[in-house]
Amino acid sequence: MIIKISQTASNIKQSYDIESENFYYSGDAGSISRLQSITLSNKENTIKGVYNISKWVNYIPLRYLFGEANLTRVFHLYKNDKIYGSIVFSKHGFLKSFYVIALDSGEIFHCYSLSRGSFNYVSIYQGDTQIALVETHLSVNDYKYTHKLYLLDDYKQFADTLSFFVVYYASYNFAQRMHMSSGSVSEKSWSFSKYADKYDPKWRETHFPDENFFGKTSLINKSYGDI
Repeated sequence: MIIKISQTASNIKQSYDIESENFYYSGDAGSISRLQSITLSNKENTIKGVYNISKWVNYIPLRYLFGEANLTRVFHLYKNDKIYGSIVFSKHGFLKSFYVIALDSGEIFHCYSLSRGSFNYVSIYQGDTQIALVETHLSVNDYKYTHKLYLLDDYKQFADTLSFFVVYYASYNFAQRMHMSSGSVSEKSWSFSKYADKYDPKWRETHFPDENFFGKTSLINKSYGDI
C-alpha cells in the first residue's frame, strides 16, 4: 500500500491531502504552533491528536546519562472522540532517539528518522520487523512538502494511524508557519544516528519493486531511458 501525503497549504495554514487507492483523508496541523491539535478526517472517521505537556523532568538536558529517557512531543490519539493511543518522541542517549506509537490495542511501533542527501527517511518497525517507510523529498515549492508512506499490505489496518504520524512528524520537522517566502528550495541533508542501521536502502525496492518516490519506475525508465 502506498499513501501520498501532499501539503496543500503552508504559512498561515498547514493543510494536507492524504490519499491512496480507496483511501483518503484531509489533514490540518494547526496554523500557529506545532503544539496545536492535528486532525485527519474523511466521511467515516476523524482522527485527532491532542498535545500533552510532558513532566518537567523530561526537559532536563543529558538526562540519559542517568539511565532515563526524555519523553516529549506527546500527542494523545482519538478516533471519533474515543482515545486509542499516543505518540511520543524518546531521546535516550547520544544520537539515540526515535518516535514511539503506542496503541491501546497493544501494538507498539518504533519510528527511526535519517536524512541522506535529497531525502529524509523514517523507517517504521513493529518489533524487529520493518513494516513501513516514509520518504520526504527535500526539494520543495512554497514550503509545501510531499511525503510518501510505503506500508506492507499485512499492516494496512494501521494506514490511518501511520498517516497521522506522517503529518505529526511533518509538523515538527518540516512545517514553516507564518513564513513570508515563496518559490522553490532545493536542500540536501545528512543526519547522524546510532540507529542508522534501521534504514535499509533496499527495503522499498524489495517490497515495492515497481515504485519510487516520483512514481512507477517502468514509466520513468520508458520516458527518460534515452536521455
